[in-house]
Amino acid sequence: MKTARRKRSGQSAQVAESSLTTFSSDLLTPEEERELLTSFWDCKSELVRVLVRTFHRELQASRPPLEPWPMAQFIREHCTDERCEAMAVRRLRDRYVHYKHRLASANIRLAAHVAKRFRHHSLAYSDLLQEAVCGLMQAIDRFDVSHGTRLATYATWWIRQTLQIAVARQSHLVSLSPHHLQELGLLQQESEALAHGGKHLPSPQELASRTGSSLEHLTHLQTATRTPVSLNAVLDDDSDFKLTEAMPDTGTLVMQENNERQEALSFLMENLRPRERKVLDLRFGLTGHGTHSLRQIGHLLRISKERVRQIQNRALEKLKANAERVGWEPTLLLE
Repeated sequence: MKTARRKRSGQSAQVAESSLTTFSSDLLTPEEERELLTSFWDCKSELVRVLVRTFHRELQASRPPLEPWPMAQFIREHCTDERCEAMAVRRLRDRYVHYKHRLASANIRLAAHVAKRFRHHSLAYSDLLQEAVCGLMQAIDRFDVSHGTRLATYATWWIRQTLQIAVARQSHLVSLSPHHLQELGLLQQESEALAHGGKHLPSPQELASRTGSSLEHLTHLQTATRTPVSLNAVLDDDSDFKLTEAMPDTGTLVMQENNERQEALSFLMENLRPRERKVLDLRFGLTGHGTHSLRQIGHLLRISKERVRQIQNRALEKLKANAERVGWEPTLLLE
């Protein structure tokens, strides 16, 4: 009998646990949604109270106000796996996650419907749906049950806001903040208003005066949002001449200049004495073995530091004189 009771209690625990982890996408009636939101708020409040009471010394100073968003941030930050080892905290955390996911599952079709309106942008629909779900979860965390509105009405604005920010950030090569995105929208509105009213394209000075921003800031913003040009773009419609063919190969030019400078330096150093070549080599690392101080060179050659400086200056004067004699720029060798 005891074994049968243990089996039945174990099965009931498994059923209870599965009820907290299995979510349905069925829609909720207004009464069911109101009841679920009320239970979610009560669970959130109780979870915050239990966390503060259980870990009083650590969390008393950071206790949040009784508002939905600060409380959600508090739970996200402080309800860690270590603190969930306490039975009361873990039980409330599981209920909190269950209520939140049940609300999200019931409104997942709303997120998908709003995400479909942004399919003509550069983001894939899977990314749009993920961003929409993030906006839905944020709306659930921010929703105040005392407002008297439906969750779908409140969540639509947050889902659309999240999608607009995601699309705007992906539309430019430079990642822009929401503040800059608002400035871009205001700039576009003022530009269209001036173009329709005066029948001419507005100048940067006019846009700066209308938007209240400086001309320098406006120029930086327009430069960051400039439409990118492909390197494979054709310069002329009548030919196949591409932009990559018109761009200089800077890597090859730099390598060629370095080789020419090395050859010129080797040619000029042939007229120096062996000790002078040795001092310049150690001093400036001409052979790739690193640079040395005057004291280190003097220790290696067993001469004084001042004597090393004299040999170095005399060798450099000879190099400059030889370079001027053959018609080369002396500074070319020291770059």
